Amino acid sequence: MKKLLLIPLIISTLASAELYKDYAPASEPVELTVIAVQSNYLDTYLTNLNRTWVRAMNVQKQLGYITDFNVWTAMSSADTPNVWLTVEYPDMASMAQTQEKSERVEKELKKLYGDNDVELEEISKGYEEIRKMIDHAVIHRVVFK
Repeated sequence: MKKLLLIPLIISTLASAELYKDYAPASEPVELTVIAVQSNYLDTYLTNLNRTWVRAMNVQKQLGYITDFNVWTAMSSADTPNVWLTVEYPDMASMAQTQEKSERVEKELKKLYGDNDVELEEISKGYEEIRKMIDHAVIHRVVFK
């Protein structure tokens, strides 16, 4: 019986992995935002997100500030959280916000969409009534060797 108790210890010792030898974090960071949207407002939230956040992400992607972005949902109304936003950057330095980047994105948004600032402000304020921010993290994909 004592020998059986040693088996998990031996296996865990043999199965240990070493950072950078057996696996490594990818150099491209991903910003992850986890959101709980009230179930009866999910369609409204996604529609408004498309008019605000998605447009801004498309502009940042065109300008080369980000590599990619995604919106993920759990379509069951009982699931919470039910929305995950991801933004992938080329590297950690690309995550730094600057006045130049911000102004360039705003200029491009105006040129492409010419949106009414008042309307977009109202949409953004309305988010707080129908969602709760659950978590925000910078994560890295694990690359196994």
